[in-house]
Amino acid sequence: VAQAVNFYQNGLGMNVLRHSDDWAELACGVSGSGSTMPQSPQASFRLSIKAVASEAQLSVGYSPFLSFDVDDMDSTVARCAQMGGHLDGPLQYPANGKVATLRAPDGHMIGLYEPAI
Repeated sequence: VAQAVNFYQNGLGMNVLRHSDDWAELACGVSGSGSTMPQSPQASFRLSIKAVASEAQLSVGYSPFLSFDVDDMDSTVARCAQMGGHLDGPLQYPANGKVATLRAPDGHMIGLYEPAI
């Protein structure tokens, strides 16, 4: 749980609401947080992380795909890599911006999107 909290907090700028050895709750969309997340109330959400012991519960092959809009793709990818994330293929440069896919340390897929200026 601690490694996942570190990744989502320091790599993606989410805010820790609650954290114990077995469980954590993080949020995005909080104004003035320095977060890479959109700041509008419509974009607010919470992410709960729970430690589990069963192999079936640890399976992340079909996990939800989390997607985040970021202001600076290069620095966000670098921060995520420092926190244990791994790119799942090269950065893509479609006409409407930059796109990256990475795996968080907990195995979940994360999508990053930086809109074109």
